[in-house]
Amino acid sequence: MKKTIRMPNLYRAALAFIFCSTVSALSQGTGFYVKADAGGNITQDVDLEEFFGPVAPDTKVKFDPGPRFAFAGGYQLTPWFALEGEVGFLYNKLDSITGASRVDDAWFINVPFLVNGKFQWPNRSPITPYIGAGVGFSEVILDVDEISLGGTTLHGDNADTVFAYQAFAGLRYRINERMGLSLEYHFVAADGAQWEADFTSGTVSDRMKFGNTQTHSLSLAFDFRF
Repeated sequence: MKKTIRMPNLYRAALAFIFCSTVSALSQGTGFYVKADAGGNITQDVDLEEFFGPVAPDTKVKFDPGPRFAFAGGYQLTPWFALEGEVGFLYNKLDSITGASRVDDAWFINVPFLVNGKFQWPNRSPITPYIGAGVGFSEVILDVDEISLGGTTLHGDNADTVFAYQAFAGLRYRINERMGLSLEYHFVAADGAQWEADFTSGTVSDRMKFGNTQTHSLSLAFDFRF
């Protein structure tokens, strides 16, 4: 007798996979969680729009790569969607400014405060991919030992608050039901910041102004679910 074995078609296989993934997702539940991540960041070159008066066209600020740290807390509303609040710390040392004769120990510090929406795809494997986006504001700090440009020298530190947003994606490895490790990519953008000097002499204005900033980060994250 001849036996025929029929392989399941793609449609049936897809339905079986979706069913198993759904059952696994429902088992992961909802609830509060906290997360911390650490890694590195690269901030793209920024336009210097004003340095206590007009500057030459295409004057750029270049940054060294720097560290990233962030903390978040949120609630897993469904197995596939969560809302969270996040505060980050992005540090970059100024490498150079077009036309500047001196850039010494100058730091650009971006501290975004964001509300994120995160979508994840729970499945039967221990690896969960996710994407998300956030919006909020950033406290942008400039801390300078000395910058000399066009006969003007700057010392000191100041801060400005600007609009900020981000997009992110990652892969989470489930250690157990409560803990996980993730590899994350973040793109953080912020409006241009400006800082006013307490004292100026012989300058056209009393402020320094950057264009919009864009930062790329890669980090490792640890989360704990309650």
